[in-house]
Amino acid sequence: MKTAIKGILTSASMLAMAGASYAQDLTFAGGWPPNSAPTKMLEEYAKAVEEYTNGDVTMRVFPLSLLSFAEVNAGVRDGIADAAANLTAYFPAEYPNLNMLSEFSELVELEEFAGELSSTAFAGAITEYVMLNCEDCQTEVAAQNQVYLGAGSTTSYVLQCVVPLTSVADLQGKRIRAAGAYWARWAETVGAVPVSMSVNETLEGLNQGVVDCTASNTADFVNFGFIDVVKYLYVGLPGAQFNVPFTMNMETWNSLSDESKGQVLRANAKLMADITWVYIEEGRAGKERAPDMGIEYTDAAADMVQMNREFISKDKDAIASIYKERFGLETGAEAADALNTLLVKWSDLTKGVEGGEALTKLYYDEIFSKVDVASYGK
Repeated sequence: MKTAIKGILTSASMLAMAGASYAQDLTFAGGWPPNSAPTKMLEEYAKAVEEYTNGDVTMRVFPLSLLSFAEVNAGVRDGIADAAANLTAYFPAEYPNLNMLSEFSELVELEEFAGELSSTAFAGAITEYVMLNCEDCQTEVAAQNQVYLGAGSTTSYVLQCVVPLTSVADLQGKRIRAAGAYWARWAETVGAVPVSMSVNETLEGLNQGVVDCTASNTADFVNFGFIDVVKYLYVGLPGAQFNVPFTMNMETWNSLSDESKGQVLRANAKLMADITWVYIEEGRAGKERAPDMGIEYTDAAADMVQMNREFISKDKDAIASIYKERFGLETGAEAADALNTLLVKWSDLTKGVEGGEALTKLYYDEIFSKVDVASYGK
């Protein structure tokens, strides 16, 4: 009898060990510094992956240590990390479709879409389009041996300056740090001088007078210390938002069971919502602190906002032409129309949303739950 019981216990132990051996331990390369608000959201994501998969999949986050943002694409492609926030704007040749779509974030500055929560709508619109409607997008991500798993969004870019700007005329000749192609085009069009400068160098650039303003989102106002230098912040221009896609190594994705894939998608809906929402919260915190620091935090002058919207109305057509000429893309006008339609939908869905939990449910119900995990990413 004792021998039989011992045999049963040994078999049970072996089965448990066998089950444990199938648990998949994944790595996530985070490009934000440790202890930053976005990194905290990545750590919550890792907890969600483990919880939702009942421990079948775990995720370890490496903030700014395994891969920098500039190294992410090759790192995830080659399996150095299993997943990451992949800032595709850093890789124009590899991701022309995704970058073209990201530039259409300028649409959120138009009167019908503008507002503090516009980033929640754009994140929903671009993710729905890429995951459910854009075969070309899927093809280019697959060419990098990766799978697209949604995208968060920063808040809109505003002018953060050490000099006052009271009218369109004041923009003439001003040196403005531009974070990418959209902001450089904008600066040139309004008579300013775009300056290419990394976000890590921008604080010193403002402090030393190398640039008069930075075009940066309202969360970076606090996160990168601009609040300690600038004296004026103008909302309403130049606008647009920085898209934050999340990708996973294709082999890693396809090594997961369909059930685990479904739960990872559920966790990614949370990640997408949390990253987008934390930028809003950080932006709010900066706005609250600004008056006590003697900073004029205000809407841009009416003529500047109107000028900005006129620029965007023309630029959305220019984007399609630019990407056709540079990368041979023929879908720019079609993509702009599709995103405009989706922005109408998502602006309505996210109107009055009050936190990451509600946003997660929207993203999951409207996008991630509709993905066929058996075929997605293959």
